[in-house]
Amino acid sequence: MPTIAAPSFLSLSGGGALPVYAANRLSTRAEAGSVAPVSDAPVSTPPAERRTQAERRAESERRLLQASAELIVERGLELTSLADIGRRAGASHAAVNHRFGSKDELVDRLIEQAGEYYAATARGRLRGLTGIDALMELCALYLDLVDGPDPIGRVHVVLWSEAVAHTAERRAAHLDWDRRLRDFIETLLQDAVAQGSVDARLPVPQAAISIVGSLRGIAMQLLLDPGQTDLSTAQAALDVMVRDALRPR
Repeated sequence: MPTIAAPSFLSLSGGGALPVYAANRLSTRAEAGSVAPVSDAPVSTPPAERRTQAERRAESERRLLQASAELIVERGLELTSLADIGRRAGASHAAVNHRFGSKDELVDRLIEQAGEYYAATARGRLRGLTGIDALMELCALYLDLVDGPDPIGRVHVVLWSEAVAHTAERRAAHLDWDRRLRDFIETLLQDAVAQGSVDARLPVPQAAISIVGSLRGIAMQLLLDPGQTDLSTAQAALDVMVRDALRPR
C-alpha cells in the first residue's frame, strides 16, 4: 500500500494535524448500594494552566476559520465579509484583518485547513487498506465529510465552484488541492494495478480525473439538492460503477 505520509494529497503544510473539536465524555457509575461520603471541607481546585501565546493564537484562528466555513457554506464567499466572520467568531473586524490580511489569504488558509481535515480522516480510515479497497474508502470518506456536520468538510466544494469565475490568483489554491487529490488517487490506482485488482491497461491519470469529477459532481448535488440525493445510495452506486469499470478484463 502507498505510504499515507508520503508527499501527496495527504501531505499538506501544517503537519496534517487537526484541532480536537470536542473532548471525550467520561462517565462514572457508583457501585450498587454505595453512597459517597459527604465532606464539609472546601474542595481545593488546582489553578488552571495558563495557555501560551501560541495556543491562544491557534484557538483564535480555529474560531475564525470555523466561522468562515459556516458563513461561506450558508451564503457563499462573495456575500461573506471579514466583518461578518469576526462577528460570528466573537472577534473584531480588526482582529480578522490582523490575522489574515485579506479575504484571499483567509480563503487560502481555509482550503489548507480543509485539506488537513481530509488528510487526518484519511490517515485513520485508510489504515490497513490497499488497492481498490483503499481507493473506494477514500471516495466514501470524501463524500462523508462533504455531507457531514462540520462545515470545514463542505466549504472547499463551495469555494471550488466559485473559483471557476475568479482570477488565476484565486484559483491557485483550488488547483493545488485538486492536483494533490488526483496525485493520491493515481498512487492508489497504481498500487491496485500492481496488486492485480485493477486492469493493467488502465490509463491511470485519466482515470483519476474521472474519479475526481464523479466525486465533485456528487458533492455538488449533496449541497444543492440534499433532499433528492441520498448519500449511502450514491456511495454504493459509485462503488459498484468504479469497481466494475476498473476490474481486470
